[in-house]
Amino acid sequence: MRAKTGLVSTPDRAISVALSELRAYDSALEIRGAYKLTGNFHVNLEILLEYIGASDEVTFHVSPRSWLIGCPDCRAVEFRPKGNVQKERLSEIMRTIKGRIGFVSKQPWWARLRHRRGGVSSALGRL
Repeated sequence: MRAKTGLVSTPDRAISVALSELRAYDSALEIRGAYKLTGNFHVNLEILLEYIGASDEVTFHVSPRSWLIGCPDCRAVEFRPKGNVQKERLSEIMRTIKGRIGFVSKQPWWARLRHRRGGVSSALGRL
């Protein structure tokens, strides 16, 4: 999935990004000054968009959770600009979102390398 590496732009100005559910929850707690929230990813994302002043400028669609990617914290989200949002403003919004709640892999470097190359047996076969 290309969204795990960062921003992915599609021809219709939609931008897909991998976001962290846990970081979204922590960010919503910080913004609201609360000690507990519902844990609903959609609501937490709306809280963040409202906080950065982008709730009237973008819409979002959260893809269903895929267990195939091996990380329950990662959610693929597609953002679309509303109306006449300028490209620079959309880029600023996406940088802010990615910096605040973007998904960061916590696997060690050797596990990511092994995953990309097809596992241990294929790596040993090349030796």
